[in-house]
Formats: sequence, structure tokens, C-alpha cells
Amino acid sequence: MPEPSYDREDIGETRTAGVAAVGGSDPSYGYSRTPADLPPGDITASSGSARPPLGGTGEVKVPDAAAGGEGTGDSGPAGHNDAWLIQKATTFYTIGRNYMDSNITLGWERNLYHFRGEHGPTSPYVRRDWKRARTFRPKTRANVKAQEAAHAAAAFATQDYLDVKATDPTNEKEVISAAINKALLQKRLELVPWNWFVTAQGAFQDTKNYGICISHQYWRYRAVSEIVPAFDDQGQPIMSDDGTTPMGRENKTVIEDMPCCDLVPPECMLFEPTCDWRNPMQSANWMTYLWGLTAGEALAMMEESDPKTGRSAWRKYSLAQVLTASREQIDNRVRRAREGRHRIDPVTSPAGDEFTMVWAHLNIAREKGVDICWWTLGTNLVLTDPVPLTEEYPHLRAGERPFRMGYSVIEAHRNYPDGDVAQMANLQEEINSVANQRLDNVRLVLNKRYFIRRGSQMDLEALMRNVPGGGVMTNDPEKDVQVVNTPDVTSSAYQEQDRLAQDLDDLVGGFGQASIKAGGKQMDRAGSMDVLQGAAGAVQDYGIKIFFETWMQPVLRDLVRLEQMYETDEVILAVAAKKSPLWERYGTSEVTDELLQQNLTVDINVGVGNTDPVKRVQKLIFGVTQVIQLPDMARRVKSTELADEIFGALGYKDASRFFMNDQELQEHMKTTPPPPPPPEIAIKQQELGIKAKENDQRHQRETQAMQLDHEWRMKQVETSDFLGHMKTATQEEIAKMKDKTARDLGAAKEGNRLAEVNMKRADAAHERLQKKLEPPKPPPGKGPPK
Repeated sequence: MPEPSYDREDIGETRTAGVAAVGGSDPSYGYSRTPADLPPGDITASSGSARPPLGGTGEVKVPDAAAGGEGTGDSGPAGHNDAWLIQKATTFYTIGRNYMDSNITLGWERNLYHFRGEHGPTSPYVRRDWKRARTFRPKTRANVKAQEAAHAAAAFATQDYLDVKATDPTNEKEVISAAINKALLQKRLELVPWNWFVTAQGAFQDTKNYGICISHQYWRYRAVSEIVPAFDDQGQPIMSDDGTTPMGRENKTVIEDMPCCDLVPPECMLFEPTCDWRNPMQSANWMTYLWGLTAGEALAMMEESDPKTGRSAWRKYSLAQVLTASREQIDNRVRRAREGRHRIDPVTSPAGDEFTMVWAHLNIAREKGVDICWWTLGTNLVLTDPVPLTEEYPHLRAGERPFRMGYSVIEAHRNYPDGDVAQMANLQEEINSVANQRLDNVRLVLNKRYFIRRGSQMDLEALMRNVPGGGVMTNDPEKDVQVVNTPDVTSSAYQEQDRLAQDLDDLVGGFGQASIKAGGKQMDRAGSMDVLQGAAGAVQDYGIKIFFETWMQPVLRDLVRLEQMYETDEVILAVAAKKSPLWERYGTSEVTDELLQQNLTVDINVGVGNTDPVKRVQKLIFGVTQVIQLPDMARRVKSTELADEIFGALGYKDASRFFMNDQELQEHMKTTPPPPPPPEIAIKQQELGIKAKENDQRHQRETQAMQLDHEWRMKQVETSDFLGHMKTATQEEIAKMKDKTARDLGAAKEGNRLAEVNMKRADAAHERLQKKLEPPKPPPGKGPPK
């Protein structure tokens, strides 16, 4: 049942795992929220009944009971009155239902009958006066079941089917947030009572039968409150001022607090036929979601109240008004076909009481680019005021809606594509026709037909019974009765059926005995069935890939966002924190809103070509082997995840059953001695030990020889170095002596030269002195002076 998604900004900034109660809150809650922390539109239920999304946080107008529950005037922030809301709801329902009944319903009926192994509504085999064979060969169900098995093998082979990554890998907060949100969602999907595996398989089955699947994602929160009375000193209960209400402490018990993904029957979702075929749920200008509930549940929700406003969640009406207003205007043939011809419609109840099924409509309309929504009971009574859709579902972004539509077959520009059941419907009918005609022929061969003369006196009852060993009384056996011999059916009938079965398998990716027989020559050339099986697997993988891209991946993204917005379970938060780098790096399990609400991307850890487990393991090992050969990649292999993937492909959730983790391995090594080896291995070990000793001795001898050689070479080097040093020193000494001798000779020569110069100077000085001491000579012609 649909539930609202609430904005829990009032919860607080920190969601600390492992804390039973937040400071200041009543510990009796056992929960980290108080009534004051309830988000806008949240309801504290006084009973265990479920409730739908509520309308807004503004003032809710309660209809006057005396006026028959009818609201008046403008209602809601959109400013539309009740007449406008009813008129729009009626228009949406009429257009959507008429389009579906005129174009879609008959095909869905036929598909459902074929899926259940029954003839379609337009088949002549369903006539009451049909006396011939009416066998149905269940090729449709067999093919759909095979594709469901392939989808289960591809999507749920391993436990780690979800991959949440940080938009910015360099941002540490986003990396930690991705690990926490991944662990949160996987843990939630293991614990939710609505069973994620069954939901995903049902959605995939819907795409085969109807061509589409539709789901509703929201957060379901239900709580029951009761007043624990307070007593005075005399033991009397304390009453309110008016003396009517007992005073005391409110005790709140949370019944449900979890993300939900509900499959919506396709006939219960009406939308604009001219919307974008690629994403009808987000592009349609209007849509109506039909939610079935009992009249008693509707009345209970009218009694529930918003704890912040004290007003009723739904407008109050009487049981008679509820039963009159919400009856389905047109009998739903799709639902009756889904139940089968031999079952009554479970929605039809002749008794007009609180257990009668009624229909509430969630109407969504886009006005000026903004989606508004309101609830109506059928198309006659308004239940809530119109509010923006983002107020009803605060986790949504602008332009988003809480519904997703998926496919397994793409037909461009068609909002309702044909699924595999519809595509194989004509071939299924031809197979039935050939099989029934062959059965009629066999019956005629085994039970002859007779020409009987009119008016003949004959025991017709005995003739018709045709009992073995019996007799028939007649007046003239030769003329009264003529046996019509019918030739037996030839092999051409079986060949025709095999060819039809092969055509059907080729169309939808099946692989059966007909394909093997038809491809016999090709298999002889190829040597195996890999060629045919690979072609069939490619078609199956293509449908699974489309389903992943259009439904499963968007739904998982919605669920991750719901976890980011509303998760408050302390145990689940603690488990998720310990599986993330938050615990490894910081040793804490404190998870804050800021840490959870990071920009993340969600992918599915499954690719095309993974439906065959053997080929899946072979491809995985081949890829790992090739990648390990790249530089610096061998030490980056995550061995545990690789083992989980291999065992997951073989049908196990992971490899934990077969291999010990690090802690178990360490404890095992400490407490358990190694087991003795087998005799063959022991002999090999002795041989290896002897060879190891020989190698050690040879190594020692070679080491000693190398050491002696090294020492000899070192001494030789030292001797050579000494002789070279002495030679160099001698040459240097000789050079020094030569230099000294040359300097002495030069000095001697310089001394002799200086002595000669001095002698010459002395002789010159002596000559000059002598000249000065000699008497002057008289001039010529004169005698010496007297």
C-alpha cells in the first residue's frame, strides 16, 4: 500500500549508531525521535491501519459532518475549489480508462490468458459448444519462466549486486558516504518484509506480460501511540481540566519505518497517452494512481490526525458515502483475466460493509511546470487539498515523481510496448491450432467415424460407445453402417509444429529441442551447440539489460535517496558504518546527515552476457588473467570479491562458506598444527630436502672458492698498487733531484755571471781611479809646468 515520503530535517544533524535514545527524548520510545520531531504530514496512528500519502503541511479543511462531508470554497495552496478538483480527477480517469480499454486491455487479457496456459478471449476454443480438441501447449509460460530464471541468475547470483560510487572519487566524504549508503541499502533489502527478490522478479514478469512494469517508491512510517495514565498520591488517575481526558505520558511504538517499493498493477496507473515514450512517469502532464483499500481502512484514515495541526488526515465521510463514491465505474477485465476464468474477482464484494474494496485516486497534474497532487475517493469525493508533489514527497527533486516505469522490450514512440508474450501470441495460437488438429486426427484414427442410414434399426448407443470387445445390433450390417477411414497424421504436422516452435524461440530468445533439431547441420559444422545457444542468450541478455536500465537501476537510485533522507535505525547505521572506511580510518560509527547526503551514483554489478554461469565464470577468469598481466595490476586484485563473484555465478551467495576470513585464518593457524602430508608428498619432500642439502653444500664450496679467489685478487691488487706507488714515488724523487740539480746549476751560472759582472765593474772603477790619479798631460808644444 502506498505510503508518504517525509522530510525529516527536524530529526537532527547527527544519526549516531548504537544509541538507543537521543538526549532529552523519552527512553521508553526506544527510538531516536520524539513526537515533536515528526516531519510535516506525519501521522501518529491510534490503530494498526495503514495510511496513504497525506496532503501538505498547511491548513486542512475538515468538511462539516452536518453538510454530508462536502468541502466548500478554495482548498489547498493551489487555490482550486472542490468542483475543479473533481472535474480534473474525472477527466483524467475518463481519458486514461477509455484509452486503455480501447487500445490496451484486450491485448493484456490475451497475454495473461496465454501466460496462465489458457486460450485468449477471442479464441474459438473457449466456446461452450466446441466439441473438438482444445489443448493449450504452454510455450509462453515455459519461455517466460526461462527468462525469469536468466534474470535471477544475472541480478541475484551474488549478494553484492549493487554498486554505489562517489561522483568525485577524490572527495573523502563522498567515498565514505558511498560505502555507507551501499551497506545501508543492501542491509535494508535483506530485512524488508516486502522481499526485494520477489519484487524485482515480479516487475520483470510484468514487462513480459504487459510490456511495462510500474513501481511506487516511498518511505513507510507507522507508529501507534497510547497514553500511560498518571496517578496522584491517592492512586487516582489525573484528569484534564475538563475532567474527561486522563493525563499521563505518551508511549509511542514504531510499527514500520522502512523504504518501500510497491509494484503497481499496470491497469491501476493512468497517464497522458501523448507523453514522452522514453519516460512516461516523469513527462506526462497528468497521471492518476488507483489505490485499492477497504472501506474500513478508508474510514480509519479519516479518523487519523496530524499531531502538529490536530486536523484529520483525510476529510471525513460516512460509510454510505464511501461505498457509493469509490465504486469502480468500469469492470476491470485485466484483473479478472489475471485471476483466471475459474476464479471470481477478489475485488467484487456483494456485501456493502467496511470490508468492501474501494478505490482512492492519487491525482497528479502539472501546472506552470510544478506538479500538484490531491487524493479523491473515486471521482466523486475530495479527500485532501492539492499540494505540491515535492511537499508530499520531500525527497523528490523538482520535476521528479515517485513512480518508475520499466520495459524489457523497446518499441520507439509507443508508451505501451508489446512484451514478449504479446509478440509470441500469434505463434502460440498457431502452435495450438496445429497441435489440436493433430489430436483431432489421432482421435479419428483411433475412434472411427460412421455413416449411418437414416431410419435403420440399430443400437446407436453401443455404436457410439465403441467399447473394445463389444457388439452392435443391426438389421443389415453391410448397408446400415459405413465406416469412414481417416488416414493417420503424417510427419509434416510435427515438422510444422517444430518450425513454429523454432520461430517462437528465435523471436523471444528461447532455446529448446526445436532449435536443436532445426540447427542440426549447423551444429555438425560448428561441433557444438554454442552457436545457437549464444544467439538465444544474446536476445535474453538484451532484454535483461533493457530492464536494468529502465527500471532496476532507477529504482535502486530512488531507494538510496530514501536511505539518505530518512534512515534512523541505529543498528543498521552501525553495521553500515563498520563496513565503510569511516570505521577503518577513524574508529567511529557516527553517521551524520551531511555524511549520508552526498552526491552519489548507483550502478548494478551485472553486465550483458552473464546469464550462463559457466560462461560467466570463464569470462571473469579470462578478464582477470588478462588484466593481471598489465603493469602493477597483480597486487591490486581483490581476491575475496573475486571469489564471491565466482561462487555467486555458481549459485551461492558468496564464498564465505568455503573460505576463512583473515581473523578465522589467524586463529586456525594458532590452534591447529599443520596436517601431515600424504606419502607421495612426503617422499617428494625428502627428495627435495636431499637436493636442498646438496645445493647448500655446493653453495658453500662455491662460496669458499669465490672467497679465496677474491682474497687472492685483493692481494694481487694490493701488490700491484704498492709497486705502482713505489715506482711513482721513485720517479717523483728523481724528478725532484733533477729539478734541484738544475736549480743549483742555474744558481752557479748566475753567480759566475754576477761575479764576472762585478769584476768588470771593479776593473772599470779601478781604471777610472787611476785616470783620476794620473797628472794631466801638457798640451802639445808646451813643456811641463814649472
